[in-house]
Amino acid sequence: MSEGQRQQRIYQIQRQKYLGVGSETTTKESWSDNVRKDTYHSLQGHSAILEYLTLANDSIPSKRDMKVTLIKKMARDESTKKRHIDD
Repeated sequence: MSEGQRQQRIYQIQRQKYLGVGSETTTKESWSDNVRKDTYHSLQGHSAILEYLTLANDSIPSKRDMKVTLIKKMARDESTKKRHIDD
């Protein structure tokens, strides 16, 4: 099996295993948006990391408020992009 075929087969396996890998038509912007949203989702989903972020940020008083802030950031990324396209 040639090196190119082997790499293509590995890529297909990775695409099936990890949905965030994308496809041939995935743009750099789309991929980076997915990574950003996934990061915010991971941060707000882990209690210890959420507590660390809350302690590090003096302006947010509770873990619940930090979680809401991260969720709003996830949503804001998509909405600001849509507003920019509509302008």
